[in-house]
Amino acid sequence: MDKKYLKRASSGLWMYRRKTPVLLKDKYESNYIQYTLSTHSYHEAILKRNSINADIDMELANTKRGDNSDKAKFYSYYPSWRKERLEREGEVVKDADYHPMEEADLEVIIEKPEDKTNPAVHAAWRAAMSGEIPEQFQPTITEIAEEWTAFAEDKKNAKYVSAMATYVKALIAFLGRDELPSNVSSGQAQLFIDALLAAGKSSNTVTHYKSKLQELWRWALTREKATGENPWLNTKVEASKKKSKPLHYRNFTDSELAKILSSTEYDKLNTPTWAYPYAMHMLPRLLPFLGTRLSELALAKTEQFVEVGGRLFFEVREGKTVNAQRIVPVCPTIQPLVKDAISKAAGSPWLFPEIGNAAIGANEAVNSISSKFGKLTKGFDKVEGYKTGLHSFRGHFATALEQIGCPEEIATKLAGHKQLSLTYNLYSKYKNKDELWQYVEKIHEADCLKVIAVQTGL
Repeated sequence: MDKKYLKRASSGLWMYRRKTPVLLKDKYESNYIQYTLSTHSYHEAILKRNSINADIDMELANTKRGDNSDKAKFYSYYPSWRKERLEREGEVVKDADYHPMEEADLEVIIEKPEDKTNPAVHAAWRAAMSGEIPEQFQPTITEIAEEWTAFAEDKKNAKYVSAMATYVKALIAFLGRDELPSNVSSGQAQLFIDALLAAGKSSNTVTHYKSKLQELWRWALTREKATGENPWLNTKVEASKKKSKPLHYRNFTDSELAKILSSTEYDKLNTPTWAYPYAMHMLPRLLPFLGTRLSELALAKTEQFVEVGGRLFFEVREGKTVNAQRIVPVCPTIQPLVKDAISKAAGSPWLFPEIGNAAIGANEAVNSISSKFGKLTKGFDKVEGYKTGLHSFRGHFATALEQIGCPEEIATKLAGHKQLSLTYNLYSKYKNKDELWQYVEKIHEADCLKVIAVQTGL
């Protein structure tokens, strides 16, 4: 049961009780803001509590901005007057044509002399009596979003809140002005969705836009911060069925590699907010020399690294395709890094325990690493028909083999692209080890890997 800001009196009536925000103490002159909700019903108390919270949050937002506008003045009076109006509903005599508060002398109630003739203050009184806020005092989309952000601070993660701000900014840019929520029609909402799709955003991304904006409107409507309907309820994300030409992964430039290595230094990644610093640090340094897919290495077990004849090999035992099963010689240049990873595993079966034992699941952890890497490379040059990611390092591996003169047949075996023969399966997987080793042992000499070899100190 959600009892935040709720307290039940001995009479059984619910009360609203909230510690007064520091910035509002001068107004409320008490350490707590407290109202009787005049109801025994928990569900009704929840609705009233939410409405009061929304008004107080608006006051707080205006105070934080230092806003001296008419709207700020309106909200400095309206919330408390409206709450008193609702509290005194119980005093209304049956069939009476007036409310007890309507007999009040407004000139006496308004304490500040400068506010006695202020039109915004008088508008606040009329709105408190009727419950209808004039359009000029209704919060705009931006103001609603600011209030929601304050509300969500301890309920949503930072990424979620940041995404909401981004989507609201995009909507306002599309509308051309900071509108009132009630002025956004379902037609405009659909046109915005269509525009996002036309701009090349994926249907998944556009669905995120829709769901968050729909939530913002729901939040505003249920707290009486906006009027009308939720325009996002009936919008459709209708992406074109025309298939675009698939993008291929390109190699990184030397300057991009240097930036990647700098951004993935362990000390920079080892923060309380990132769960996979060591794996994120090691993957860009190992993948270019092993040529494996991200999941093949990220989800590897330490037992997959096997010494044969004094040489270290990585056994890829399963993968994306039937050809993925293979052995990859570990270039002597990166063997110290591999052995360091095995040592740091400290008896765990996983090469990267922080991934293998991740609370969200190993596969989800790999997805998180891939996503974070994508953000690190977001500013890299766009090349038509190509994209970048951790998978790009397979391209570096293939390019490096070509640069050192490795035959294509051997390169495809090392990358796991060629159909394996019966002499190169699990039963005789090391038969061709010498043939493979002679190229991998000097792969670090390839031009496309020199930046990594030098900057990593290999």
